[in-house]
Amino acid sequence: MVRSVGGGGAGGLLGASLVCGRGLTERQRALCHSAPAAVAALGRGLSMAYAECRAQLAGRRWNCSGVGDDPRLGHILPMATKEAAFTYAIAAAGVTHALGAACARGDLPNCACNNGRRRVMSVPEQWEWGGCEGAAWGARFARRWLDARELEADARAAMNLHNNRVGRKVSELVKDMVRHECKCHGVSGSCAVKTCWRALPPFPLVGAALRDKYRRARLVHALPDAGAPRPPHAGGDVLPYHTPNVMRQMPQLSELVYLQPSPSYCEPDPAAAAPGTRGRHCNHTATGEEGCSHVCCGRGWRSVPVVSRDKCRCRFRWCCTVACDICVTRSTAHVCN
Repeated sequence: MVRSVGGGGAGGLLGASLVCGRGLTERQRALCHSAPAAVAALGRGLSMAYAECRAQLAGRRWNCSGVGDDPRLGHILPMATKEAAFTYAIAAAGVTHALGAACARGDLPNCACNNGRRRVMSVPEQWEWGGCEGAAWGARFARRWLDARELEADARAAMNLHNNRVGRKVSELVKDMVRHECKCHGVSGSCAVKTCWRALPPFPLVGAALRDKYRRARLVHALPDAGAPRPPHAGGDVLPYHTPNVMRQMPQLSELVYLQPSPSYCEPDPAAAAPGTRGRHCNHTATGEEGCSHVCCGRGWRSVPVVSRDKCRCRFRWCCTVACDICVTRSTAHVCN
């Protein structure tokens, strides 16, 4: 079973057979049959990525609402905006991260491990590298799966391929955050031998790194003679959007790129998959993009009293019940007009 990418992060379960039967390309169907365990991990990675997308942009006009609601393949967002660039990158990062973790746990039979690396530090103390090079394997599988959906030879496909690559390079984005974890082995915990491995960083750190790249994403345009879709660095499919007196430059490999300016996201816009911000909760004390003034698009907001009743001060009673009090909390929510 894999977690559905739909339901707005509700975490519904979807059978792997259904995932592998909905709108897949021929290459993806082949991967479903040859590596079903990896596809299951891939589904978990997509769910994690879309949840992290909403967490990273929770207080903004565009907050990843609706991303991942449709389990069918296709463009995650219909317009080629910087928001689309971010969702493609974080989806690729989530898939890479989940596949790498599953590989390191030994959950994937097709993932090769390298357990033979060992180095003697001193006598009698030793340490050895163990586990799998899961991140590299995860990136390779993520590329085969995600890039397979880009069938059109157009600028949008080239943009998606570029941003997929940025997301896959999770180890480069957060290379300073990769942790070395160790476990001691020996009589009575003497740590005569220590097994160490490189652990992937928590995914929220990856999401934060991609959010910073989203803020600095570059608007680009396609070359008129661009051929089959390839990452921009592979053959120059896209160039930065340029204005008079601005020199054309190729986007860097680590930059997110997009083709269209973003809409305001203030009003409902089906063409942009934007639900609008009316009725959205906002932070009236924040300034900038996360404050009520910006999120509510100048329409103002209203303050609504909120009363919540939750269980509290729970204790165990012999035998065998748990008794809780009901605590009442009063607060104020601020809602966009």
